[in-house]
Amino acid sequence: MRGAVIFEDMHRRSYLVLLIILSAILVLAFAGKLIVDQVTSWPARVIDSASKQASIDARKIRDTFVDLFQLQPKISVNQTAVFDQTRTALELVVVERETNVTRDTATTWFGSTKTIRIHATYRVKAGFDLSKKLEVTVAGQDVDVKVPKATILSVEPLSVTVDELNNGLWNKIQPQDVDRELKEMPELARTKAAALPGEAEQTFERLLAERLGDLHVHVQTQSDAGSEN
Repeated sequence: MRGAVIFEDMHRRSYLVLLIILSAILVLAFAGKLIVDQVTSWPARVIDSASKQASIDARKIRDTFVDLFQLQPKISVNQTAVFDQTRTALELVVVERETNVTRDTATTWFGSTKTIRIHATYRVKAGFDLSKKLEVTVAGQDVDVKVPKATILSVEPLSVTVDELNNGLWNKIQPQDVDRELKEMPELARTKAAALPGEAEQTFERLLAERLGDLHVHVQTQSDAGSEN
């Protein structure tokens, strides 16, 4: 009788040991499956996270262009367009400056000299022609902005004053003489403001870099980026 009890106790212990072993195997198998799932899904999670961040960056860039320049450029993320360019204006004025110019001319005919002196003030605007390429490419933290080379967009007269009209003894000033000089004045202002397009490009890049401080902004003008396709 005592032997039967001992045998039954040993039998129960063997089942208990087997149950513990099976439980341990199941726990290890489940843990292994979790580890494998985490490892295999890691690349997809990284890609998904990067894609979401790129979309956030693209929206931030779009909002920055709208706030600063009242336009939305074409924006591509990893060569896939996510926003198309909207042309609410044909030109993007970045900088403008009042420019004063004076033109003195003296014309001598058979020893008789007539002189004309004209002073004018113009508002010269520089920026980008939006009929040409304007696009943004986002790749990680790098933001490549392609724009046409900045140019002087307009020369607007603010004031024009004829300071001096002196006739020669027989060489008289004619209306067409004054008209001819007046037509030359805007070109003088354009020449005097020749550095303004370069300033427009620098200002454009600086404004973007300040607003997109956590991204690396690179601005390429058309001459740097190559010919427009």
